[in-house]
Amino acid sequence: MLVGYARVCRRKAWLAVRGLAMEDESDAVRHGRLIDRTAYPRRRAKGVMVTAAAPDGTPLVAKLDGADLRGGVLHEVKRGRSCEDAHVWQVRFYLWVLGLRGVTGPGGRPLRGRIDYPALRRTEPVELRDEDAAELAAVVADVAALARAESPPARHPRRTFCRRCAYEALCHG
Repeated sequence: MLVGYARVCRRKAWLAVRGLAMEDESDAVRHGRLIDRTAYPRRRAKGVMVTAAAPDGTPLVAKLDGADLRGGVLHEVKRGRSCEDAHVWQVRFYLWVLGLRGVTGPGGRPLRGRIDYPALRRTEPVELRDEDAAELAAVVADVAALARAESPPARHPRRTFCRRCAYEALCHG
């Protein structure tokens, strides 16, 4: 979650690291959680927690929406395509964490990711490329630095994204 937040807004990531759970108040987040719980009911591996250590030793935690290990596909369920870049990086992070744990797909091939948008009846494939691992290590280091920071990063000027953000009132309220 924090990797996705950091890709969209470092201030949002800082607030979340501080334990401000504004998303519990968001109708959009509640709707997304309902979709996550009710979509794909036959998937067995839902809500699996995976831990690993980044190359620099930073502890990593990933909560997977679903996985088909026999097929070599990791699934992430999303409500809509807003912040799609953050969704892609979240799935890449999960693939990276699983790779750090030595989890592979059939025949030792790397796992693939897929973002499922059940309300839109669409899917988007996601792969973890070699250069993505370096980017993820940098994002993890940035989130760790944010966690140590005394004050939040400067807020963005109001963007279209901000109107749908659960933390909007803390930045622009």
